[in-house]
Amino acid sequence: MNIVKITIEEFVNTIYDRYIKLFPEDEQRDWNNIEKNYDLGIENFYKIVDDNKTIGFFMLERIKDYPYYCDYFAIYEEYQNKGYGSKAWEKLKEKIGNIGLVGEIEEVREDNSITVRRFDFYKKLGFKKIDSLYLLYDVYYEPVIVNCDLSKKTTDKILMDYYLINCGEEEVKKNCKFIK
Repeated sequence: MNIVKITIEEFVNTIYDRYIKLFPEDEQRDWNNIEKNYDLGIENFYKIVDDNKTIGFFMLERIKDYPYYCDYFAIYEEYQNKGYGSKAWEKLKEKIGNIGLVGEIEEVREDNSITVRRFDFYKKLGFKKIDSLYLLYDVYYEPVIVNCDLSKKTTDKILMDYYLINCGEEEVKKNCKFIK
């Protein structure tokens, strides 16, 4: 397995249709904003390749001297539940090294086995949960980090800066609240 950085053109030509199918419309970012961030050197596209076949992708961002932010990760449906997700994350962690990575997962709730399984997956890969909770577009999220050691305050600031770049100040004011 290999993680290969690709251009926005290759993403559009070979992966974009899958992105549209795998993520609900309300979870997709504005394409013009993605293009703008790519032109600014913030947005990065990676395809996940195994046996010369693309089996998934990552969309990562990096601003300033911050850790990477994982905006999207997907293993194509026909390759899911075969260990490819874990292998892809391990390869990505090798690729980014000590730069680190931040992201968020839906709030882990004991009464929702999907959220528990998702967190167990990330925990197995070395991610740790930061004791924060955000309400983004009516969904509760908790930040997770790997390959870096960040305080709650720093993690909150980093994620807020990414949200501002991705959504704009007006959208963030309207749709993002720090709960704790």
